[in-house]
Amino acid sequence: MGRLFNASDGFDEDTCLSMYDSNYDFYKLVLNTFLEDAKRALQGIKETYDACDIENYRILVHGLKGAGGSAGASKLVDLATRSNALIKEGDWDQASQLHEPIIAELERLIRLIPERIDAHNG
Repeated sequence: MGRLFNASDGFDEDTCLSMYDSNYDFYKLVLNTFLEDAKRALQGIKETYDACDIENYRILVHGLKGAGGSAGASKLVDLATRSNALIKEGDWDQASQLHEPIIAELERLIRLIPERIDAHNG
């Protein structure tokens, strides 16, 4: 059975597979769990950003680092790590510039993951 993701998809599939004993079934469970978390996070991140609730926004963005790391979503992890660090430094102006890229990446992953899992199962 081939790989789930293409090199351009922004996933560190090799690291995840090494963590999950090369078990694609388990990796797919992790991805599906991440997918549900990402959907909830997307809504919460939009709401806290619109409400200027910086601390809860930071908590949600921080959560993307761990969840994204488990799924191998390296681009998301990078964006979330940078945003979280800027917020902790008190630089909301710079952090807020990462808001749209984070939203776009979450939306892309929410579309991409089911497509890749379905193609892998087929």
